Amino acid sequence: MRELSHPIAAGMQVYPGDPAVHIEPALLLERDGVDVAALHFGSHTGTHLDAPSHTIAGGRTTGAIGLHELVADALIVHLAPVQARTVYGVDEIAAALGGFPERLPPIVVFDTGWATRFGTDTAVDHPALSVEAASELVRRGMHVLAVDTLSPDPTGDWGSGFPVHQVVLGADALIVENICGISELGPQERIGFFPLPIDADGAPVRAVTMG
Repeated sequence: MRELSHPIAAGMQVYPGDPAVHIEPALLLERDGVDVAALHFGSHTGTHLDAPSHTIAGGRTTGAIGLHELVADALIVHLAPVQARTVYGVDEIAAALGGFPERLPPIVVFDTGWATRFGTDTAVDHPALSVEAASELVRRGMHVLAVDTLSPDPTGDWGSGFPVHQVVLGADALIVENICGISELGPQERIGFFPLPIDADGAPVRAVTMG
């Protein structure tokens, strides 16, 4: 079993505009007899799940997503090394795989090498997927798109909107962002994403290989 999620820590990087992460003592062992921490962070903190309702009006929230959707065989697409602010399409995916499979497993994971930049200023310069690639992934059976970046769409001043989110979440599929530890994985793994049991537009997840 391999850990694929970033630890949640006070002051950690979040998507631009998201709530900052604060973790501070609420009760103290020496004063109150117990240690209890007060946690403050957004639903899209760290390694997390995007539910359809994140960008789709009337879409499912996390409370309507079953764990059976989040534990499955996964295809690992190793694109690394990649260039900053590059959009990768169908041809690049096919080249990385030696051909684009007609039928995909439920989970498709993209390794761009950008997980090592999480927490740095260059994290926002991550590569992204094209709308055409996202559409093709969904058409071929992908149910969970997982990326090692802040988003499968461009972040910041080099992109506009969330078109890949619209394609994937609009198909009632799911997105997991900010995974890590995937560079040494083989081309196929069994992976589980275990979100906090809250009913919201997203939730932090514990991501692990199941082998």
